Order: sequence, then C-alpha cells, then structure tokens
Amino acid sequence: MRKIDRTPAPEWLKAKYKEWGKEWKRTYTETGQSREFRWHQHKNHGYADLVEQLSTMTQNHCSFCDAYPMGARLKYTIEHFRPKTKYPLLAYTWANLFLCCYNCQEKGEEFDRKLLKPDKDDYYFDDYFEIDWMTGELRPNRVASQEKQERAKITIQLYRLNANGKPEDRLEELEKFLDSHNPEIDQWAYRFFIERGI
Repeated sequence: MRKIDRTPAPEWLKAKYKEWGKEWKRTYTETGQSREFRWHQHKNHGYADLVEQLSTMTQNHCSFCDAYPMGARLKYTIEHFRPKTKYPLLAYTWANLFLCCYNCQEKGEEFDRKLLKPDKDDYYFDDYFEIDWMTGELRPNRVASQEKQERAKITIQLYRLNANGKPEDRLEELEKFLDSHNPEIDQWAYRFFIERGI
C-alpha cells in the first residue's frame, strides 16, 4: 500500500456532502438495503468526476494494492474506507473516498478502526510492512511495535493484499520493470514493491 497525497475536495462535493450523507442515512435507516445507495450529481458533476479526481490522485492506481491501470484491464469502484452502512454520514465525504480495484473492494462492509489509511500524514509503508521477496507477499514488519504489526495484519486481511494472485503479480511486474527501458514508475503496477526491489 503506497502513500497517497490527498488532494483538496472538489467544490461541488463540498457543497452537498453533508446533505447527501443525511439523506443516505435516512434511506438506509428506513430500508436497511445498501443497494439503495446512489451517487448524486450537482452542477453537472457526479460519479465520473469523482473517479477522475481520485484516479488523478493515485495516478490511476488502486489506492490499496496499487494495481494498474484502473479501468482498462482492471474494473474499478469507489471505496468507502469507513463503510457507508456503518458510517452513513461519511458516505459522500471526500476524505473517506478512494479509487479501488474490485479485488480490494471485496472488503465490503468490513471495517476495523486499526485499518491503515494510505492518505494519513503519518503513514509510511516500511513502518508497518515488510516484503517476502521469495513469494511476493506482504508481512507485518517484524521489528515494528505490536500495535503496528496488528494494524498491518488487519490491513492485509481486509484488503486481501496477499489474495487473488497479487504476490505472484508483484514479482512478475518487478521482473518486467527490471527488463524494460521504461523507468517511469507511475506506468507500472505495485510501485511500492518495485521501489523496494530495484
């Protein structure tokens, strides 16, 4: 999971996120159905604009596993870091929204307060994780505090960072990068992995 520098919230979203969050809370309280959730529009801006701004923020990578490119070969979605059913008032809050691949989105409504958030100022990969270079898997950093190891473990589990063939994909992407003549890191998946493997 690579550090993300969060950009300022879009003005059109800032103008409506509280109203929409309250509306969603009422809807979910009445129906109990998460499928009733809708992305709204304001001043001709909506879901597509959110995807575009979130994609720019991550250079079109998944915010959690750093898969790339989103949209072309990987289906994407907007992830609610704090699930919209448990935190309905945050459903349209910019700081709660992330571009996410469908594999990481399998987290669904699971949440733990210890889950690592990649746009936090104090988040740094090596403080929490280490890499098994034989398998490509992420592990909690063995020299980190127990709290940091636990947070890393929870993040690996909930975002399934070692599932769906991701460890093998990371090793393969690193090998391709090392064999290529394209040093532009943002055009590769798993940048956090490549940066530590070169």
